[in-house]
Amino acid sequence: KKDEKQFINVRLQLLDQQYCLEMDRQLWQSYLDIGLQQHLWPDQFYTMAKTNDFDLCKQYVMNYIENNKRQLNHCQFELTKQEEQFQTCPMIELSFEQIEQRLKELVDRERKYLSKRNNDKLIKFKDDISEKQRLTTISTSALMNN
Repeated sequence: KKDEKQFINVRLQLLDQQYCLEMDRQLWQSYLDIGLQQHLWPDQFYTMAKTNDFDLCKQYVMNYIENNKRQLNHCQFELTKQEEQFQTCPMIELSFEQIEQRLKELVDRERKYLSKRNNDKLIKFKDDISEKQRLTTISTSALMNN
């Protein structure tokens, strides 16, 4: 019984970590796609990257995504390793797939707010870029009129 609880607890933590990393990866990939499309980053990204250079900021975002992928791969490795251990010593009457499905449903249900939070962050990211573009346009037209 103790082994079952430990297995489920570890599995749930790994699935939760995987879910959070995947959501974070999707968010930062969207940041990268939008930033490259607009050829502009919001000021807070330049601050995080400690630079005013577009390409260095792009590299910062790409490095963040690569680091996230490494963490995600490690998490998936741990999930696979745990699954293999389960296959060699089944402890529970449910199949591995049934347990996995129920745990994933739990993680999805409990983490729905992450999707909303990421959407809110993307909206803010786009708004920040639009504001920066408007300020650039206003500054440029003011200089041309002088």
